[in-house]
Amino acid sequence: MIYEKSVGVILYRQDAQEGIQYLMLYLRGDYWNVPKGHMEVGESEAETAVRELREETGISGTQVIDGWRQQTQFMFKEKHGTKSGEFIKKDLVLYLAELPAGQQVKLLVNEGEGEKVNGYAWLPYKVASKYLKFKNLKEILTEAESFIANRK
Repeated sequence: MIYEKSVGVILYRQDAQEGIQYLMLYLRGDYWNVPKGHMEVGESEAETAVRELREETGISGTQVIDGWRQQTQFMFKEKHGTKSGEFIKKDLVLYLAELPAGQQVKLLVNEGEGEKVNGYAWLPYKVASKYLKFKNLKEILTEAESFIANRK
């Protein structure tokens, strides 16, 4: 079994007509998730979350919201790349951030071994929750929704 740690961000925006929407990425042509990835040497978790968001979506200038950090753990069998067929035990740390004014998603061409982002959508909580693959991630999205509602 392989152990991994990923750090990411639940990014939301306030839409005038639709209310709060969350950025969901369509990955590798088979599932939806949030921007996340592995830490680099010398990075803090929050720095990793912001960098991964920028690398996967082109969104820059993001600041994570103080006082909100969620962590979970899950296992899965890798289907892609050099780890195909391996069981992965993953720690996932997520931060929360609001879309900076004037920023838009610009998916970047990913030709390496990293995450292949095929598309994205801004989705309200109920729809985003249905598309997420892992139960733990759905529970964290619920925590984010509650936190945002209580900040108003």
